[in-house]
Amino acid sequence: MEPITALTSAALKQAITHLTKKLIDKAWDIGENQGKNILGQLSEDYPATIYTERYVNRFLKMRTLHSAESDVYLNEIYSPLRIVKQGGSEEFIVGDTFTLNFNRTVNIIGIAGQGKSTILRQLFLQEIYKTERFPFFIELRKIEESSILDYLKQQLEDIGLSLIEGDVEILLQSRKVVLMLDGFDEVTSSRRHRLLNEINQLKTRYNCSVIVTSRPGTEICTEIDIINFKVKTLNCNEIISIISKLDRNAVNEELKDLIINNVQLQGTLVSPILVNLLYVCYPYLDIVPKNVIDFYDKLFITLFSRHDKIKNFNRERSSQVSSIEAGNIFNAFCFDSLNKNVMEFTEESLYKFLNSALKLNGTSLELTEKVQNDLIDITCLIQKDGFDKYLFLHKSIQEFHAAKFIASLPHVHKEKFYLKLLEVIDEEDKFDNVLQFLKEIDTNDYNALLVLKYFQNKKLNRLNTESKDTVLGNIISEILKARVIEFEIKDGEYEIASLESITSNNLLSTLNLFNNSVRGAVLVSEGLLENHLFKRQKTTFNINLLTATELKQISRKSKKRGDSSGIAKLSVFDYLKSSKGYDSFEKALKNEIITFVTDIYSPIEEKNRMVARVLDIDFNI
Repeated sequence: MEPITALTSAALKQAITHLTKKLIDKAWDIGENQGKNILGQLSEDYPATIYTERYVNRFLKMRTLHSAESDVYLNEIYSPLRIVKQGGSEEFIVGDTFTLNFNRTVNIIGIAGQGKSTILRQLFLQEIYKTERFPFFIELRKIEESSILDYLKQQLEDIGLSLIEGDVEILLQSRKVVLMLDGFDEVTSSRRHRLLNEINQLKTRYNCSVIVTSRPGTEICTEIDIINFKVKTLNCNEIISIISKLDRNAVNEELKDLIINNVQLQGTLVSPILVNLLYVCYPYLDIVPKNVIDFYDKLFITLFSRHDKIKNFNRERSSQVSSIEAGNIFNAFCFDSLNKNVMEFTEESLYKFLNSALKLNGTSLELTEKVQNDLIDITCLIQKDGFDKYLFLHKSIQEFHAAKFIASLPHVHKEKFYLKLLEVIDEEDKFDNVLQFLKEIDTNDYNALLVLKYFQNKKLNRLNTESKDTVLGNIISEILKARVIEFEIKDGEYEIASLESITSNNLLSTLNLFNNSVRGAVLVSEGLLENHLFKRQKTTFNINLLTATELKQISRKSKKRGDSSGIAKLSVFDYLKSSKGYDSFEKALKNEIITFVTDIYSPIEEKNRMVARVLDIDFNI
C-alpha cells in the first residue's frame, strides 16, 4: 500500500485493515491459525475502528508547543532523523519507507529530547505502510505491575477481541509481528530487571521482533545480544528542516538565517526539542540563548510573559501572580511530581500537586485553579491530552525545573536532598538528568555536597595513603562478586547465555555519570573481558579459557549456582579467580578507578582548597 499523504482516522483504519488482510494472506506455518485468528478479528470493521481510534491515532497524534490547542499528526511535523549502529559508522536516515528488521532485539538510544519516541512512532507508521509485520506500540511506563505479554493481551481484549489461551503467544512467534516498546528509561529502576528479562524472553522464547527506546546508560544498553542504535545530534540542514516543518507559511525566514550564520547556536541545537523551543520562543526573546541551560532557563519566564515583540501583544493571565512567583510554583510542582515518579496527571491529581506547590511557595491556595489554567493555557508546558489526562510537554522540562527547585533550597534542606541521594545513587537513576542540570546551575553545592561526599563515603579520598590497595581491592571484589555470567552448556561446548555488566548499578556507573553524564560508558577492562568471553580472544589480562567441565565444577561451588538444565551460573569474581585472570583484571580496573579520581575528585578538591585559602579572612568585628 502506498503511503498516505494525509493522515486521518479513516485513512489509518483503511491502512490497518489492508495490513491485516495482507498478513492473513501470507503463508502461515501449521499450528499458527490461533495467531492468525487475532489478525482476522482486527481486519473486521468494528475492531479495526476501535483499534485505530484508541491506539493508532493515539501514537500518531500529538500536541506540541507550537500546536498546543489542537492535535497534529506525526507526518505534519516529523523531519527525518539519523541513527547510527553502535560500533559502526554507517548512518541510517529514519524517513519514509525505512524500517528496522534485525534478528536481534533493537535498542534506540538517545538523550533527553533527541527524538527517540518520535523515531519509534515513525517506525510504527512505516510498518503499517510496508504490510510485512503488524506493529504493536507499548509505552513501558504504563505497564506498572503487569507483564509486557499480559499488557498486550489486555489491550487486545479492551478493543473487543476474543482471545483463546495461547493465541497471543502463537501470534508473537509467527514472525509477523513487531513489538515497539517505548521508554525503558521511564520505568522505575526497581522494575527494570524484570522487564529486561521479559524483553529477552520475547526474543528467545517466541523469536519475536522487538524495538525498544532508552536514554543512555540504562541496563538494556549494556545487555548482550541486543543491537544498539544511537540517535545522532542534529546538523544544520536537519535544524532548518525542522524549522521549515514548523513554519509552513515561511514567515520566520529571519530565524533560519540566524541559525545558518551562527555556528555556536547550531552547536547548541543538538535535539529536536531545543529547535521546537527556539521556534516557539523566538518572537518573544530579546537575546538568543547561548547554550542548553540558557534555553531551559529562559523558557518558562518567556512563555509565561509572552510579550510578542512583533505584535506588541501580551497574553491575558488568570492568576495575576508574577512570573517569578509562577516560576517558583512550577519548580516546586516539577520536583514534587518527579520525586513521586509522576509524569501524567488527572484533573484531580494535577490540582493536588499544584496545591502543594502553592502551599510550599506561600501563595494563597485560592489561586490554585487560576495558576493551573495559566500553566496550561499560557505556558503550554503542561498540556491536555484527551479526556482527564495532562502531560508535561517533555520530561526534560520537568527535570530542569526540578533542578531549579533543588538549587533554590535553603542550604540545610539542599544538604538533606544530596545526602539522601548519596544513599541510593548507585542504583537509582531517576535524578540523573536533574544532576546534569544541577552540575551547571548549582555547581558549588553539587560538587561539595554530592561529588566530594560520594568519593569520601567510598574512601576514594584515601588513595594517597597506605590503604590505597585495600580500598580499591575491596571495591573491586564487591563489584565482581555481584555480577553474574551464565554459560549455556551442551554436548561439552558452551556459549554465553547472559553477562551482567560490571558498570551497572554500582560505583563504576556513578563514576561514569559524574565524568561522562551517562552511566553506561564501557570501560576498557570490561571490553577486554567481553572479547575474551564472546570471541575467546587472548587479551592483555592473559585469562585462561576454561572448559565446559571446569565451568560446571565452578558453578556447583558458586553462590550463583545454576540449575540442572545445562546452565552454569557463576560470578565474574569466581570466573576470573578460576581462570587465573583476576590479578591482572583487578590491576587494570584499579587504574581506571584511579583515573576517575584524578579526573573528577582531585580538581574539585584542589579548587576547594584554593578557594578556602583565598577566603581565609579574619572577620574580627
